[in-house]
Amino acid sequence: MIDLAQAKLHCRVDHDEEDQLFLNWITEANEVIENDLDRKVIATEADRVNLTDIVDNKLLDSARLLFVQYRYSRSMDAKPQAYLDLLQKFRDMGV
Repeated sequence: MIDLAQAKLHCRVDHDEEDQLFLNWITEANEVIENDLDRKVIATEADRVNLTDIVDNKLLDSARLLFVQYRYSRSMDAKPQAYLDLLQKFRDMGV
């Protein structure tokens, strides 16, 4: 899970005026990732309820940072390809 400081550093922001926006985007990133994967992200293996649940990890943190940057930049119409590429590994390609 990323925090405010990581998100701002990734976007090279050194002021506090948009902190609430960044916090909202971090929350949104978590929800969007779960929605895009159609899987629940859990903190630890002990939290597993369903076989499709995925334990949080650094690749998902990278996807979160890219999503926050995407929201901050406001210059892209679609989610960045790098974000989608990071999530690809976790997609359930069931038969």
